[in-house]
Amino acid sequence: MIQEPRKTLVGFFPGFFDVGETFPLIKIAKSYQALGGEVVIFSHGGDYEYLAKEHGFDPIQINPIASKSKITRYFLEGSDDEIIELIRSEASEFKKSKIKLLVQSSSYLDCMMAARVSKIPLVSMIPGTLIPPYYQANLGTYPDRSENYFTYMMPRYFKDRLSNWFSLNYKGEVTKKFNRVAQKMNVDIFLKNDQDIRLGDFTLMCDDINFLAVKPSKEFPAEHYIGPILFDEPPGQEDKEVKNHLKRSGRSILLTMGSSPFMKERFLKVLKILNKTDYNVIATYTNILNEDELPKLNENILFKKFIPNVAELNKKIDLAIIGGGRGTVYTAAYSGKPAVGIPLNGEQQYNLDCLVRHGVAKRLSFTFLQEKNLLDAIDGIFKNYDTYLKNGQDLLKKLPVPQGDKNAAKQILKIAMQS
Repeated sequence: MIQEPRKTLVGFFPGFFDVGETFPLIKIAKSYQALGGEVVIFSHGGDYEYLAKEHGFDPIQINPIASKSKITRYFLEGSDDEIIELIRSEASEFKKSKIKLLVQSSSYLDCMMAARVSKIPLVSMIPGTLIPPYYQANLGTYPDRSENYFTYMMPRYFKDRLSNWFSLNYKGEVTKKFNRVAQKMNVDIFLKNDQDIRLGDFTLMCDDINFLAVKPSKEFPAEHYIGPILFDEPPGQEDKEVKNHLKRSGRSILLTMGSSPFMKERFLKVLKILNKTDYNVIATYTNILNEDELPKLNENILFKKFIPNVAELNKKIDLAIIGGGRGTVYTAAYSGKPAVGIPLNGEQQYNLDCLVRHGVAKRLSFTFLQEKNLLDAIDGIFKNYDTYLKNGQDLLKKLPVPQGDKNAAKQILKIAMQS
């Protein structure tokens, strides 16, 4: 009996320890279902597994792990035999599920190997700032977190060229171990460098190719740049406190720096600086702070744990101060308003660089954040506000309708039908 093409069973393996990795894959899985496909969700556990259940999925537990980083430690600290046992058990689960294709967010090295062992094609969903064409176009910038007082004095051009070369050629211990284990398991895969470790048999990028400013290639064709996947935010009822705060005279600023606890120190520092100004600030502290950690600030700053439909609020304020998460950056881009960005890591830095290249934002150093730098950046944007606003509106006109989940589902169906 021939299987109905549109009923092809596809497995999805989100990184449930990170909402930025969980939500896009769950949304793609729902869009794939809407095309008539069948879905199974695999899980290592994680705080955001509930999102799968909220969307009607019952995840299959595979070797639960304590944290996102533990599997990387397996490849660094675990013996080859331990890693091989883990991979074989996962490959067995994939085969037993009878999936024709596996889609994952490149979080789990074991998953990438297990897919190859079970001879199931792997689709890797990754940011467009983490693929070779981005560095080949010399778009990568020297990582802020690698700066020190010596490198800080080096010419920017030289550092950026060095960073791009390094990203394209460096092979770390995890990659070397991955290759050794693959050889022992007779898996036909060899990673030339750390870049390769993120790539699947097919790689889809959750970015707009024009926003990134890269060119398509044979390995990374234009249709594989599926576009952004934004959080669903029903309009809901407008927050009265926010509404009243926006009525205050003067410039308005939205401070939203994601939910990583690693941003706590910088978030508090920015608040302390803004507390000395007359700007009307709406600060969302999400999971960065607990209620008992909220500092006492002037009335020009309004604290909110979460803001319903933050995308709409972005359109109403004058300026956003943001981290560099992909969702946050695209939300800022689709608002048409300028931003000041403080990236936590290299990926966030590259996301913000895209806004900077479009003349919409200023990027500050996470490592060397100083009061003067932040105030100068804000003042520089407001003194040239018409230019920044025009650039923001011009970028908004160039951006596609944000339906990366639907585009990805179509590509996955196409790949599954051809596999």
